[in-house]
Amino acid sequence: MFSRSIIIRGARSLASQQHKIPEKFNPLSAVSTNLTAPQSLFDTTTTRHFSHDDFAPQKKHNLENSNDSEILSLIDSHVKSNRIMLYMKGSPSQPMCGFSANIVQILKNQGVDFASVNVLDYPEVREGVKKYAQWPTIPQLYVDGEFVGGLDIVKDLEDSGELSEMLKVEKKD
Repeated sequence: MFSRSIIIRGARSLASQQHKIPEKFNPLSAVSTNLTAPQSLFDTTTTRHFSHDDFAPQKKHNLENSNDSEILSLIDSHVKSNRIMLYMKGSPSQPMCGFSANIVQILKNQGVDFASVNVLDYPEVREGVKKYAQWPTIPQLYVDGEFVGGLDIVKDLEDSGELSEMLKVEKKD
């Protein structure tokens, strides 16, 4: 009973407050993307951050001001050092597009472990991986250092049974 009266009083006091909206209110001005990019890629002079740096995405590589060969070399090292490598939008636990969600589900259904890179966190990798495979879309799947394809190709391989064969781990004697 005591806590209920506090909640009701609290709600009433909030409802009684008047909120003034500034004359030149822009609802998008409060949106924080925390994305920064090399100045050569975008024609912006300032980056707004409305959140503390502790909440900014943590990146393993500083790719700003990297040239194409450095990006392609990084991608090549990912592809060659991980048996199954997926470049996707979002993460396997939280895909940020339907295509990425579908390919993650296919890989999970196959019961395989895979490495992934969220290209939304790395715009340079997002563009670089398209050049690396000469394939214009994301997600992109690589198995044993070879480009397999995007979602449509992976679905076709799954339907034909070829994906299971491709992802099978060879047992050593």
